[in-house]
Amino acid sequence: MRAAGSTGFVRGENFLLLALAAEKFGCRPSAMIRLRDPVVALDFDLAAAARLLERERQTLNEWSEETLERPREIFW
Repeated sequence: MRAAGSTGFVRGENFLLLALAAEKFGCRPSAMIRLRDPVVALDFDLAAAARLLERERQTLNEWSEETLERPREIFW
């Protein structure tokens, strides 16, 4: 069961910034906000990883659209 408003948080800029900060400092996003339940922490970390991959894919697709030759869509 999903908590009310959780999708909005995951899609928001604050969640992305938290995920980026955790990546930069080499730690888990769940550790940065001190989640103690291991299942909730894993779910949070997986959502952060998915959000980072989504951002990377969007950036690469935008970059490839700017080039003269568009090779193909980038999928992970």
